[in-house]
Amino acid sequence: MRRPVVAPGISFRIYRAAFAPALAVVVVLLFSLQGRPAPLPPVVASAEFDQEAAAKIDRQIVDAAPVRTPGSEGDGAIADLVQKRFASVDEGQVTEQRFDHSFEGEDVELRNLILTLPGESARSVVVLAARDSASGPGAASSAAATAALLELVDKLRTSRHTKTLVFVSTDGGSDGAAGTRVFAERFAERDLIDGAVVLWQPGSATPREPSLLDASAGSQSPSAQLVRTAAQALTDQAGHRPQLEGTFGELARLALPSGLGEQAVLIERGIDAVGLSSAGERPLPVADDQPDDLSAATLGDLGRTALLLVATLDGAAAPPQHGPTAYLNLAGNMVPGWVLALLALTLLLPAALASLDAVGQAFRHGARVGSALVWSASRSLPLLATVLLLYLLAVTGIVARPAFPFDPNRFRVGAGQIVAMTFLAVVVLAGYYAIRGWRVPAELPPDLVAPALGLVSAFAVLLAWLANPYLALLLVPVAHVWLLDARRAGALPWPLALGAIGLSLLPMAAAVLQVTGRLDLGAGAPWQLLLMVGDGQIGFLEMLALCLLAGSLVGLVALAVRPAGGRVRDLRTRPQRPGRISDRAVRRG
Repeated sequence: MRRPVVAPGISFRIYRAAFAPALAVVVVLLFSLQGRPAPLPPVVASAEFDQEAAAKIDRQIVDAAPVRTPGSEGDGAIADLVQKRFASVDEGQVTEQRFDHSFEGEDVELRNLILTLPGESARSVVVLAARDSASGPGAASSAAATAALLELVDKLRTSRHTKTLVFVSTDGGSDGAAGTRVFAERFAERDLIDGAVVLWQPGSATPREPSLLDASAGSQSPSAQLVRTAAQALTDQAGHRPQLEGTFGELARLALPSGLGEQAVLIERGIDAVGLSSAGERPLPVADDQPDDLSAATLGDLGRTALLLVATLDGAAAPPQHGPTAYLNLAGNMVPGWVLALLALTLLLPAALASLDAVGQAFRHGARVGSALVWSASRSLPLLATVLLLYLLAVTGIVARPAFPFDPNRFRVGAGQIVAMTFLAVVVLAGYYAIRGWRVPAELPPDLVAPALGLVSAFAVLLAWLANPYLALLLVPVAHVWLLDARRAGALPWPLALGAIGLSLLPMAAAVLQVTGRLDLGAGAPWQLLLMVGDGQIGFLEMLALCLLAGSLVGLVALAVRPAGGRVRDLRTRPQRPGRISDRAVRRG
């Protein structure tokens, strides 16, 4: 029998040398740091926000229409109320944005109402609040936001202002921020908006952080100077400094875009915005959004903050400095997103070149590299099939498909959701049983399988980088873990291999925990993440990358549990059929 063909080994010289570009990028990073812009100088507001008047409007809204689901009769009644109040402002111009929407399977017609107070400049400051409520009366959330919006209109209608002031009452805010999407897409003067202030559940009697919302529904960062200006205004008016994300929290939000609130949609669409909230980022549950949960004092704090912020933006000669499109705050500086993307790519390079070199050498020595690559990639098939099945369930309506940002309170985990998650888990397990996911074919030597798995994982991280470079930065360690199974001494024992895989997943796991903790998802986090996949908030390219990466890890575990010294067939010769005599045997005879 011919001696098996194996890969000649991993070139750690290439691996080490390939880190040189990453070191160069670290140097570039140090020189690319940008100082954070200082807050805009505060301006004394020419009017005083009347919290009692705002609370009275709130109660009128709740009494008149305790049910304000998007497109309902109550929603229309409050729209008429807002339109009447807007129309009473002789100094302003009222416009409407009507649009079709589907809420819980029913087609409804919704409308945004916009009041424009012209100023000396065409540049504008926007104040935005949603008025509908998908669940309950929304006393501390949408009713309070609408009340604060109307009170701001009353105070600013006669005040002197340089810039144009735009007040927007949106519809469908409780169902994927539908009205805010329409406003951002249809508003003709959107390029002239210097900043938007979003009133988001501003009246809770039990305030909690974060009170300043600056997260996006995409991989963009908010305006750095606008955030600092809003933070200063909140500190001055509410008496406490808002809790903002740390550096890793910002990275997690860029890697896993998951901002809730109307400001998340505006930032994603390139409009500088911040949200003011009395009850954090996650929408209030119905039990905490009743009339008794309204606090006039809290509503006054955020109303005065919004008033001061509008006055400050109006008094600024130029728009707030945004900074890079995406960035991380680090020690008083901003790290541009493009440097992070470049760092992710160069950190991937050593693992990719080492695996490519090893696979190339194996190919030149006659090994069946194609078989190893096909086997390595096929480890992801059960996961990919499950993702496609989830898409099918979402399209057919078997699994909910809410538009993001959706309210987690409306999509809690119950018996049906547990059945759905169990079914998807069974599909994954059945898929791995069907392909014998725990077995490495006898004809594939470990020193070929390991680099093949490494090449697949490097390709997966590259796909993630193309979709979201910040996600790729968190996944880079996973692309290197295959090297532990490519040692000359053989693969690590499976407990150590599992430990190494766990360590490589720590950055990604920490990011998921950071985001789910910030949104207070708790035990329902897996279901909420599945809904984000089904809706496309976590895109197909990202999911393809994650499936390939997870599949390569399954392959590494299979390689680690493979019995040592197992028989390896020759990769250059095909096995003889029973009863056949090889030509070589005939010649020897």
